Amino acid sequence: MQTLKYQNTQLKSLTGLRFLAALAVFVAHIPGQWPEYDFGKAPIGAAGVSFFFVLSGFILAYVYVPRLEASTSNKFPLKEFYLRRVARIWPLHLVTLLIALFAVLGWSAFLRQDEVLLKSVTNVFLLQAWVPSHKWGYFLNGPAWSLSVEAFFYVVFPWFLIGRSKRFVFKYLGVLFFTLVVVFLIGVYGPVWQSKGIQFDALIRNFPPVRCFEFASGIACGIFFLSRSQRSERSRTFDTVVELLSVLLIIIFFYLSNWLGLYSHEQPLGVSASFNYWYRFSGAAPVFVILIFVFARSQGWGAWFLSSRLFVYLGEISYSFYMVHMSVLLVIARHARIEGSWVAPLQIAGCFGISLALASMLYHLVEVPFRKAIVARFDKKTTAPFIKTLVNALANEIAIKKIVIVSLLFLACWGGIQQTRFNLNSRKLADAIIAASSSEFKDVQFGGDAVLRGVRVTRDENDGLQIEAVWKLNAERREIRFLNFLSVENKILKRGSANKAVFSNLEPQETVIDRVEMERDDLKGVEKIAIGFFEKGRGFAEVNKGPRNAKMQQLYIWSKGSE
Repeated sequence: MQTLKYQNTQLKSLTGLRFLAALAVFVAHIPGQWPEYDFGKAPIGAAGVSFFFVLSGFILAYVYVPRLEASTSNKFPLKEFYLRRVARIWPLHLVTLLIALFAVLGWSAFLRQDEVLLKSVTNVFLLQAWVPSHKWGYFLNGPAWSLSVEAFFYVVFPWFLIGRSKRFVFKYLGVLFFTLVVVFLIGVYGPVWQSKGIQFDALIRNFPPVRCFEFASGIACGIFFLSRSQRSERSRTFDTVVELLSVLLIIIFFYLSNWLGLYSHEQPLGVSASFNYWYRFSGAAPVFVILIFVFARSQGWGAWFLSSRLFVYLGEISYSFYMVHMSVLLVIARHARIEGSWVAPLQIAGCFGISLALASMLYHLVEVPFRKAIVARFDKKTTAPFIKTLVNALANEIAIKKIVIVSLLFLACWGGIQQTRFNLNSRKLADAIIAASSSEFKDVQFGGDAVLRGVRVTRDENDGLQIEAVWKLNAERREIRFLNFLSVENKILKRGSANKAVFSNLEPQETVIDRVEMERDDLKGVEKIAIGFFEKGRGFAEVNKGPRNAKMQQLYIWSKGSE
């Protein structure tokens, strides 16, 4: 088998494609928190996960098939293989579980979960996909269910390669037949199982043996790719056309599948529904095989773009991005969500940026150091203690420049979300105050000396407020002061612009307008807006009607919770 030409390559374009698959999953999870973004029946997230499964099989075949072909013993390196697989996925899985636990669910809510101990054990050891229940499969960090499926793939992978690749075709057909039989049986007994609490769609979507067809398809692609490794000389234009055709094939496949109703959920439980679900989640595997094969061999503009430094790095952190993005979406949606058609895109963009920043941090601080330390220590490449090995790997991975850039990205996105939230909350507050001021605050008597004829509130272009109180005197007074104030727990925050000089020497029955100008930042923390009339020597006058405080000396034109 001629494989030398590709053995030193990193298949960078596939690394770039891996990020696009992770991005598809991110996009698919947006409607769960922002329902206004409904993608209908399009299986965007399912397609991304299916691509991961196919690509996983391809990469493993690409790495291990040549080693077995070159080996005289045909002995699969089981210890090395499983050690590297554990080092690859498990440390990050545990860290993102903790992030989901403390940032999303919370310790107290975690303890209140049903069967919390068993759920935790199955999740930690990547067994959750074997339980036909979404409450188990998506416990804590939902995307981790696919790792449970991947773990099963790793268990069976050596079996696919035993006996060299010549026997693989029979094993592949056997997997396909087994999958179809299992799907058929699920369809036959699905209604019975559903009545006993077993979730029909969880059996199809999450059950590892059912998803093995995608993994096996990737292995088949890898074996075929290696057998055709000698690349003929082709122009970049030709390769670009082939790339476009492979992408077009993907689009046509999903369009026709949707048009033919193959993604419909409206069927009753049964064999048809079972195969419908399977097709939705796994049916795109053949077209993904074509896409992977094309971009692995191509030198077109598409492969060149996906092989760029930026896309390769995004592909490298895509696993961390995939594992942390759901926690970010949940945290932002629950604690910083603002309603508004133009706001949602900004918040979603902020979630994307924060997810990327956290993914970069996790990649350099968890994923890479732990992988290197575990492999080095337990593969006996070093005799140093594990902690020392980990610290050294961590030190080698940390770069001040990267930390600064990632931290700035995180802070910029988080700060942008919070500022947007504050701006919109301020606008909502201003609107609520304006709406409240339209109520009838007319001819409110303040003692025997002044009448509030009306209140007018307007908003400036920066979402600040101007509050005007129109007064009329009933008697001649020389030492009169008018006072408008905003209060939190009756503490004065802002006084009116009028003063003694303005209001002295007024004629009886004269109308006076007092103003308070509030900038947007002044509204932060405001819980009440009240108006009072103050006269030197007498204090605040008593208000005769309207919403008032306990002493009847403040007229509330707005209070928190009244909007």
